[in-house]
Amino acid sequence: MKYTETLKNIHKSLDRLGDLPIFSATINRIQQISASDESDAMALAMAIMKDTGLSARLLKLANSPTYKRGQGNVSVVSRAVVLMGFNRIKSICLTLKLIESFHDDHPDLDVPGMMMRQFLSANIAKELALRSKQNVDPEEAYMGALLFGLGEVMVACTLPDQYREMLRLKDTTNKKWSFIQAEALGICFSDLGREMAAGWGYPKQILNTMAEIDVERLDDRSDLLTCLPYLSNGLVQKLYGQDSKHEPSYDQIIDSISSVGSVPFDDVGDVAIQCFRQVAKVSRNYGLKTKSLIPEYVETGDVTKDDMVRKLAFLAHGEAEQDEPEIAQAANADTHEQKAIRSQEQLDYLKQLTELIAAEANIHDVLKLVIEAVRKCTNFDRSMLCLLANSKKHLSVKMIEGELIEPLQAYFERDKSGKADDLFFRVLEKQVTLLVNDLDEEGWSDRLPEKFVDQVKCQGFVLIPLVMGKRVIGMLYADRLKRAGPVTEDDFNTFNQFATQTRLALMYADSKAKR
Repeated sequence: MKYTETLKNIHKSLDRLGDLPIFSATINRIQQISASDESDAMALAMAIMKDTGLSARLLKLANSPTYKRGQGNVSVVSRAVVLMGFNRIKSICLTLKLIESFHDDHPDLDVPGMMMRQFLSANIAKELALRSKQNVDPEEAYMGALLFGLGEVMVACTLPDQYREMLRLKDTTNKKWSFIQAEALGICFSDLGREMAAGWGYPKQILNTMAEIDVERLDDRSDLLTCLPYLSNGLVQKLYGQDSKHEPSYDQIIDSISSVGSVPFDDVGDVAIQCFRQVAKVSRNYGLKTKSLIPEYVETGDVTKDDMVRKLAFLAHGEAEQDEPEIAQAANADTHEQKAIRSQEQLDYLKQLTELIAAEANIHDVLKLVIEAVRKCTNFDRSMLCLLANSKKHLSVKMIEGELIEPLQAYFERDKSGKADDLFFRVLEKQVTLLVNDLDEEGWSDRLPEKFVDQVKCQGFVLIPLVMGKRVIGMLYADRLKRAGPVTEDDFNTFNQFATQTRLALMYADSKAKR
């Protein structure tokens, strides 16, 4: 297959899956701010807080034993940025969004396991950079190693059938793994990952670390940052039996790391164990299960490697036994804590809205606050205000917040056509609330306009018409993205509360206009 055809198929699949949130505005903005000498902690915090899910998970990490250093509870993002530092925050956000991006749609391909191994590889690269005598930025080493396997993960997620065939050839033929990749895709995984990362705006110094290298040419004069992601990924692949027979041996990789980084041979193994323990502890906060860390322990004849795999398997099984009760306990604690925070935020927003309405504030200010409140006080991923033209034949998007808003805005910026897509015009005309908890239930995917389902890519949504006097002027809308889960009763009730305040504001505005 030609490389151009591979890219075309990948992008086509990404369009269907909803693209990858990691490469959206959130991460790009975080990178820009953290790279600027003029930016401060508040600027970075403001960028992170635009992504409510990222903010919550970041604060959870900041309060975990791994990162907390006895400074008291970290309750705001700006304090987390100050305490943890720009570079660490940037790498953590990248990790969280990368893990969030890929779904376990093909269990046999073990994408969560791939992500866990990338996470482990990134931590090993960072620790080796810290121990090396070369002046290597540990966060750049971390990011390079984390992104190194991006090409393979991308193919597994977007071209699963093709990836299965490649794995079959790897197991049943004597062909080099890199040759199989080039033959099937027109490009190898590492180059594909670099191409994708370059298109998403990642800096050159990171892209330079994503290439495969010739281990036999490495020595103490080689640049550690350039080769560390390849070596740490190779080390992890060896430990998990994911390597190819044509690739360097376990000892060769350890020797190369030791030579280039001036790290003693035995210390490299200690680093792997140390990072393994750290990853096992924080993986739950990253949304990963420790079970994915368990390597298969088999005797291969490589004494050094087999001994390391045995130790890691023992540690992983021990951590996995604690997984379920800790996850359940943490989930319950999070639920209560998040509900308390959300309830207080909701009360604060309702108070602000009441004050605006009582002061007869501009209706635009009220609506803007409502759209913001829906995003902050619920689990909805997007919130939107649409206005209906006086002719009742055109909808226009006036305010919108959230993730992946472009396809949502493009769909609802529309004319009445007399076709199936007029469903939403009919809902407004009838002045009824439309609640679809889950598009995968009760045949909603077939009952809703096909273009809406394909383009908007939501799991569930709610729509409430807005009326001023006797005329429908538009609607409030909020939804959850595909695979984010259905709309809950609590979220609908909160949304309805803010819609009620909006209707009250419109009623006051109408009466004021008639005076």
